[in-house]
Amino acid sequence: MKIFSIFRWYFNLHLKNTMPTTNSGVNLPKCVRNMTILDKSKFDTDITVPIIHLRQAHVSDVMPYLKKYGLRIRHLKPLQTCTDNNQKYMLLNRNIQTYSAMDECDREGLKKHSITEENFDTVNLRLTYDNFHADEIFRAILPENQDGFSSFSQVGHIIHLNLREHLLPFKSIIGEVLLEKTPRTRTVVNKVDMIENTYRNFQMEIICGDPDMTVQLKENRCQFEFDFSQVYWNPRLSTEHERIVDSLSKDDVVFDVFAGVGPFSIPAAKKGCIVYANDLNPESYKWLLHNARKNKVNLSAYNKDGRDFIREDLKDQLIKYVNKQNITIIMNLPALAVEFLGGFLKLYDGNEIGDLHKPPILHVYCFTKGEDVTGIAKKLITEQFKFDVEDKILNIFRVRTVSNFKEMVRVTIKLDKEILTNENVKRSCSPSLDNASKKSVYLIVVILHLKPNFLQVVMGKKNKTKQIKNVIKVVGGRSGKSKNKAKPVSGHLKRINFQNKSKILEIDKHLVEFHDRLQKNSSTEAKTSEPVKKLEEDISKNVEDFVNLERASEETIVELEDMQL
Repeated sequence: MKIFSIFRWYFNLHLKNTMPTTNSGVNLPKCVRNMTILDKSKFDTDITVPIIHLRQAHVSDVMPYLKKYGLRIRHLKPLQTCTDNNQKYMLLNRNIQTYSAMDECDREGLKKHSITEENFDTVNLRLTYDNFHADEIFRAILPENQDGFSSFSQVGHIIHLNLREHLLPFKSIIGEVLLEKTPRTRTVVNKVDMIENTYRNFQMEIICGDPDMTVQLKENRCQFEFDFSQVYWNPRLSTEHERIVDSLSKDDVVFDVFAGVGPFSIPAAKKGCIVYANDLNPESYKWLLHNARKNKVNLSAYNKDGRDFIREDLKDQLIKYVNKQNITIIMNLPALAVEFLGGFLKLYDGNEIGDLHKPPILHVYCFTKGEDVTGIAKKLITEQFKFDVEDKILNIFRVRTVSNFKEMVRVTIKLDKEILTNENVKRSCSPSLDNASKKSVYLIVVILHLKPNFLQVVMGKKNKTKQIKNVIKVVGGRSGKSKNKAKPVSGHLKRINFQNKSKILEIDKHLVEFHDRLQKNSSTEAKTSEPVKKLEEDISKNVEDFVNLERASEETIVELEDMQL
């Protein structure tokens, strides 16, 4: 079983999404370079190929010696029959320029069947578009001295591309070639934007083929069906899905916080695990239930935000299995998953959960950007938990390379009582405030309590000023009688507005002075007490004056409105 898994890992990594190559060594015509509209006739190429005439020899007798030298060209069998005499001959690799180029042991074997250098010959062939693999076509048509096109993802009948900008002018011909030359393909799409929406599915354009986006595929001995345009599915994670499911045993409990259409949950349920699967995307939730029915498995499905699922449903269910069964929590949303880790802090109180002999195991996925993958991953986790959890990290595993210096990583964490209750932890990310800072915070709280509008004006949200300007503007555009009546009131309003601004500047000046004095005198409480008290009185007085001016401006505005301006 392990050997099979290793082979599957190698296949997925190196072969699955890489286009096949040949050993034909044929140079395609230069006229196809930079072709954007497919013209198959321009790929016709004449070549000369070495051959071995078999004559009276039996194919089964000589093939063991000739097989490795056979010509490998798409849609062209190396064993051919001569139309003149109905005798067979073998097309050889073009690197075999002479009979002596074959290994001596193979020549000795052929000699036993009356095949010698006299049987060696050449023949002219015409190759067409159908004889070339997709990679050969792309090497011939795409611009030289730039990164070419060599790989893609296939999801069911859909080929998914992520073309770089310089390849976009060639997207139509790339799609057409892939559609013709890739088995089981009916649709080719290209990603047109980053994955930034709430549901983590990307925008795509159909380059060519059938617009049907509903795909069917098999993975980890399960069948899946979903609308590829509405959900997230990455075929490059199939080995990781299998790796996690293989680590589970029957009757284990699995909480899949970002389940998608079920690549972890469905195989786990099929294995006999108790599964609680959640996803925020309504489409993913719909197809998750569909795939559960399709594979005849039972699981509990939820359509919620991940935090709500953790704080409500996971909390209610997990307590039933603690210390009784193995519990695995999966958070596969690498762009955002670490931001949900805070949901596990203080999930229970100490009496509610008791001692943990079998703490839950959490697999959280994230992206790291930089050379120190392990260090970056640990930092991401610690920042969310707000204390050092390095002793709780069991493993940091590189899942796949996304791009240069960007890795998708799985961090495995032991969710012990210290995390789940948030008790007896030593904070490393939140230093305590000194006495001087506490006084600063207290003073700011006092100011906000006295007048919330003060903060709005100081921060630039000058709603009151805007209202005053609007009233004055109305005064300037009305009849002469109304203007004369409102003129003294509007003048008073202008004076109040000016005084407001003056008070704000004065308060701001005091606050800056207050902050500087605290920094200079924070060494002893005695030194800071007098300046702090004096400045508190000054600022409080200015704030009270400001409040009175605000009240006066409000009364003046009401007076102007009563004039029905």
